[in-house]
Amino acid sequence: MSAAHPDDLALAQQIAAGDEAAAATFFTNHGGELFGFARKMLSDASAAEDVLQEAMLGVLRSISKYDGRVSLRAWAFAILRHKVVDQIRKQGRDMLVSTTDPELENYDNSGSWNANQSIEPWDEQAELLDIVRYCMEQLPHNQREALHLRAIEGMPAQEVAEVLEMSYSNLRQTLHRGRQSVRRCTDQHMGEDS
Repeated sequence: MSAAHPDDLALAQQIAAGDEAAAATFFTNHGGELFGFARKMLSDASAAEDVLQEAMLGVLRSISKYDGRVSLRAWAFAILRHKVVDQIRKQGRDMLVSTTDPELENYDNSGSWNANQSIEPWDEQAELLDIVRYCMEQLPHNQREALHLRAIEGMPAQEVAEVLEMSYSNLRQTLHRGRQSVRRCTDQHMGEDS
């Protein structure tokens, strides 16, 4: 069977042979989106960095097993996804919640309103984006992963199915249910503001 992604296979073979420039190219091209995925799934930048490092080590350790049937990007996402799931299992079902007050910068050390702090005008688009983000965070993990990879990362549906280790038809149902849930949640939260 021939490789569906011969360029990726050639890059993987260079990395497996110890070509540091090839590895740097791969990590430069995909590190940001891999971190973004881990950050979104874990809701904690520090944990996302740790998981990304573990995943990158996993990529380097098993790069010689890459056969080019899926894109190298999707293959790396699959490794990262397994590391994210491991981290979630370690944390338990409840995700970590930030203890940092998002309004902290608006107050001075005495706890008084910072007079130098300007008040931003209300931004309806930003509010809607915040609501959509909130609603996506409320989704079951598999729906959140699928929507993030497909809609935010722009990964082709077939690659998303491969990364998530599900059939294409199952992915379509997962995406449909996730989109419906986000739409209902968004409508509900937008209705509360009216």
